[in-house]
Amino acid sequence: MLESLTLKSHDGAGDVFHKRSSVTRSNETFNSNQQRQASCSDQLSDEALMVGYTKGNMRAFEQLYLRHKNPLLRYFLRQVDGRATAEELFQETWQSVIKGSDGYQVSAKFTTWLYHMARNKLIDHYRKQGRGEVLSLDDDTDMQPVANSASEPEQQLNEAQSKQQFFWALNQLPLVQREVLVLKIESGMTVQDIAETIQDDAEAVKSRLRYAVQKLKQLINEAKLEVEL
Repeated sequence: MLESLTLKSHDGAGDVFHKRSSVTRSNETFNSNQQRQASCSDQLSDEALMVGYTKGNMRAFEQLYLRHKNPLLRYFLRQVDGRATAEELFQETWQSVIKGSDGYQVSAKFTTWLYHMARNKLIDHYRKQGRGEVLSLDDDTDMQPVANSASEPEQQLNEAQSKQQFFWALNQLPLVQREVLVLKIESGMTVQDIAETIQDDAEAVKSRLRYAVQKLKQLINEAKLEVEL
């Protein structure tokens, strides 16, 4: 998906051998520099990478994208009907990140800033629809169980069924409860981070999470679903 985003950009034999050696050394130096830069990027915080991007570092943006693309896409997949809609909102969110990069300041965590934009896209989508959206189960390709070479087909089938059952139960939650639970699951945010993202009180978020988990367990027990929470 990164490819679809538009990033702004802030003669003798002896001579031939010498030229080839120079080119080889240049390539080795370039590759070595690339590896060092990639290693440094891996160690930088999201906020530092975003600041780097505002200064024209394209690699910094690519690193941010790779870190957050799957959780962000799943955030939308859990709350809208259909993968096409989720991908559209996903793309719009990254475009907002790009457009808003000039005014970015490290006043909050990057994830809080990112998911606040994503939430605004989701709210706009709900308003256009004029109704609550349902959770998509069919298009959930990014949350596959970890592959086990020793797994039997029956075990793999049970894992897939359990995953689908869990998402069915998640879909039954009230939207406000599902929202905070999805943020917790997909982004790994703290209660305070979620509160800042949705601009609500931390105690209210904590209460919604508690009720969401209780309701989820109740649904699973009532339906006799074998899903471990």
